[in-house]
Amino acid sequence: MRKVPNTPPRRRPRRRPAAASPTHGRAHPGAKQRPHDHRRMHEAKWTRADAVAVLDTPERRAHQDPAELWRRVRLREGDVVVDVGAGSGFFALPAAIVVGPQGRVYAVDVSEELVELVREKVEASRIRNVEPVLSTPRHIPIEDALADVVLLANVFHGIPPESVREAVRLLRPGGRLIDVDWKKEETPEGPPIEHRLAVPEATAALRAHGLVRVDSFELGPSHYVLVFERSRPSHLPGHLVSAE
Repeated sequence: MRKVPNTPPRRRPRRRPAAASPTHGRAHPGAKQRPHDHRRMHEAKWTRADAVAVLDTPERRAHQDPAELWRRVRLREGDVVVDVGAGSGFFALPAAIVVGPQGRVYAVDVSEELVELVREKVEASRIRNVEPVLSTPRHIPIEDALADVVLLANVFHGIPPESVREAVRLLRPGGRLIDVDWKKEETPEGPPIEHRLAVPEATAALRAHGLVRVDSFELGPSHYVLVFERSRPSHLPGHLVSAE
């Protein structure tokens, strides 16, 4: 009998994985798939695409009104503000209006793209009292005790302890740290609940850095605000501290 040569089985074409969108490319395992949510706020870096899709939306402005925040914490003309994790400048640019030409706002971020985005906004708007600052999670290149107000907006639940220590280092004695973060409950958008901090958790963590909580309130339906003050030392060894 004539032998029939073995024919190799036909291979099915391999499917290419679907391209990930800028917002959802590195979702946390188990995170729910929601369009334009904030679950990546616990990650280190955002991109310009993230900012367009998430950080500067009208919906966010309606729920986290920067003008309302600065009014509630009594930001004053002439204050120096450091916004740690400033992103697209959502809170930093409105702060610049409040503090006026005698004040200054440092918009700090670890993302080169977002620092450049803020720089473009500042130049386009001819704002002269905002300085974009590129940092690392472990070092913010700003001098000690410079700030009247340090803002941590939607970042405290995910940044490393080194970043928090840096934020506290920037506060002058009597300066205030403002923590804006997601409530630890189910919300239409936001990071996974396991990444969030309840108010008692956030309070205890910031008190461990020598801060005193002086106020708290809600900002929109999904966020709380905690206001802390850096204590005023009665004396510092080797330094003369003038009374205010």
